[in-house]
Amino acid sequence: MDKGWETLQRLFNKRSSFPRSVEELKKRARALCKDHPEWLQEVKANLDNSPELSSSEDEEQEEEEEQEDDILDFCPDMVYDHVTDRQGQDQRGPDVEQLPPLFPRRLPRPRVFRTQLVLDQISDRKIIDDYRLSRTAIYELYQEIREDIDPTTARSHAVPGIVKLLTVLQFLATGTFQHVLGGNSGVDQSTVSRHLTQVLRALKKCARKHIAFPMGVEEHRKIKTGFFKIAGMPNVLGAIDCTHVAFTPPADQEMQYRNRKMGYSLNVQAVCDASLKILDVVTRYPGSCHDSYILSNSALGRKFAEGRIAQGWLLGDAGYGSKTWLLTPIPIPRSDAEKRYNESHISTRCTIERTFGVLKSRFRCLHISGGSLQYSPEKVADIVLVCCMLHNIALRHNLDIDIDIVVPPELDITPLATGSDVSRGNAVRRQVIREWFSQPREAL
Repeated sequence: MDKGWETLQRLFNKRSSFPRSVEELKKRARALCKDHPEWLQEVKANLDNSPELSSSEDEEQEEEEEQEDDILDFCPDMVYDHVTDRQGQDQRGPDVEQLPPLFPRRLPRPRVFRTQLVLDQISDRKIIDDYRLSRTAIYELYQEIREDIDPTTARSHAVPGIVKLLTVLQFLATGTFQHVLGGNSGVDQSTVSRHLTQVLRALKKCARKHIAFPMGVEEHRKIKTGFFKIAGMPNVLGAIDCTHVAFTPPADQEMQYRNRKMGYSLNVQAVCDASLKILDVVTRYPGSCHDSYILSNSALGRKFAEGRIAQGWLLGDAGYGSKTWLLTPIPIPRSDAEKRYNESHISTRCTIERTFGVLKSRFRCLHISGGSLQYSPEKVADIVLVCCMLHNIALRHNLDIDIDIVVPPELDITPLATGSDVSRGNAVRRQVIREWFSQPREAL
């Protein structure tokens, strides 16, 4: 008799709430038939017409409860057919009795979508604190990259492009871990990771629009004027230096990225103007590379060396070798003119130190206090490049960060460059000292 119940069970095998056992199935059917005695009467009538179960006249009448058990054990298919037939009548009109299903379907669990960031609901001050850009700057940036980050479909509650951008800006600004950031932005950790890759790729495409060394005569004149106003250093087209950005490298590349302080980092070269705007940045070199090596292999260094940028020079620290287009401080100044030159050089070159300080204060993901970045070298390089671009955008919108920069003492680093280039560079430096620093600046 259990075979009939197993057949009925297979009919419901796609229902998530179907009983796990035949006994549970029987129990439910009996309870339902007791609530609807008219079903049971119909089953009894069918059994009375069955030749196999017709009772002899001499057989004692069984108790009603046992008879119901026999009926239910023998004809589960009839119970199923009766229920499905009755339920099929529900669509015929409102007067038909609404019968409960024999095995009710489990209600689907509704998906819960967390509230996502809405820029219009945040104050201007909090926007700058959280994202390091103003409302206007964020919307302008979004318009530049929206084709690359907006979802291609409106289905499945796809994350809007502006939310992706805000999520990445918050990560760059705060350096918080992804799971904390995911809770604040309404998306989970894996989604944040995908957004970071997508948005970084989109921002990198437009980075050169915001970071480019000027080549025009009028642009050069403005840069030189800005530097000269600081401490009287003439013809300066930029201050250059390198800074380290800590990250955790792959295990098989640790020696390559180990810097002189025994940490792991990228050595990032940047050139800035007097207003702290980044004019050029190189992010691909490991921490073990010397500053002068990065400069000599950079595109900007080759332009200066080939004479494509003339009538001006860069200011670098003692780690660089003196060149005709790169002025470095005098290691041991003896005359008053040399001392005045060094003082002017340090004050003017401080702009690059201040630029690095503002950059890392604005985007804490680059600062050592935020811990090492846990990404591949390529992605860390993209993060640095994007932060430099966002730094320039913030300056253009007059979003300054006031910090006190302590000029570090010159490190005793032996320059890699030697030979005729250094000799010619020293000659240019002596000429600058003679023409511009032989007398106190007030007397000029």
